[in-house]
Amino acid sequence: MSGPRFFPRRLSFPKLCDVLLAYLNAGADREYVGISDVVNRSNVSLHNISRNNNFLKSWNFVKESEQEPGKYMLSREAAEFAYAYRIDPRGERTREMLRKFLSNDEVLMKFVERIKNEDLDRDAVLVELPRVVGDLRADKVGLNAFIDMISYAFQIESLSASARTAKPPRELRRKAKPRKEAQATVRSEALSFGPSISLNLTISPDISPEKLKAYIKALLEAYDEYNKER
Repeated sequence: MSGPRFFPRRLSFPKLCDVLLAYLNAGADREYVGISDVVNRSNVSLHNISRNNNFLKSWNFVKESEQEPGKYMLSREAAEFAYAYRIDPRGERTREMLRKFLSNDEVLMKFVERIKNEDLDRDAVLVELPRVVGDLRADKVGLNAFIDMISYAFQIESLSASARTAKPPRELRRKAKPRKEAQATVRSEALSFGPSISLNLTISPDISPEKLKAYIKALLEAYDEYNKER
C-alpha cells in the first residue's frame, strides 16, 4: 500500500463491512459499479457510502475507474474478505483474510506490534493512531470503527469494546454537606426560689437574627409567666 491513508467517516465497523458486501452484491468484484448500484444493496445511505470511499480507496479495498470516475471495483483481497464475512463473520478464516490484507501496510503493522508489546489500551490507541497513520481529521466514530477492525483482524483483546476498563460512574448525587447549626443557650434563673433552668436551642442558619431574638424573648416571657403562676 502506498499514498496517504484515511480513516472511516461516521460509520461503525459492521456498517463498513455492510458496504463491502453491497459492493460485492452489486458485482464490483467483476466490474466497476456506481455508488447508486451499491446503495440499492445496502442499508447505508448514499452520502455515507460516498464519503467513506476515500477510506476504502486509501487502504485498497476498492479502486476507482480512471475512465469513469465515480465508479469503483473491489480489490481481489477485499472481495474475498467480503464473501467470507457474509458466510462466517466470526470465523477465524475470515479474520485471517482481513489480517493478511491489512498486513500489507508496514506502518500499521509496526503500530500493531507496539500495541501488543506495550499493552496499549483503547484510549491510548485513540490518541496515537491518527498521528501514526497521518489522518488528523478523523472523527471518533470512524476512528473507533478502524480500531474495531484492528481488534477483529489481529484479535487484540485489549482493544475490544468489552475489555475497556469500566470507569466508575460519576456520582450524580452530591454528598449533602452537613448543615452548620448555630447553638444558642439561654439561661434564666429564678432569683428567689426554684432551681435554675437551662434552655438549649439548636438554630438553623436559615433563621435570621431578628427571628432568633423573637424566639428568645418569647421563651423568657413564657418562663416569667410560669414563674408567676407558681
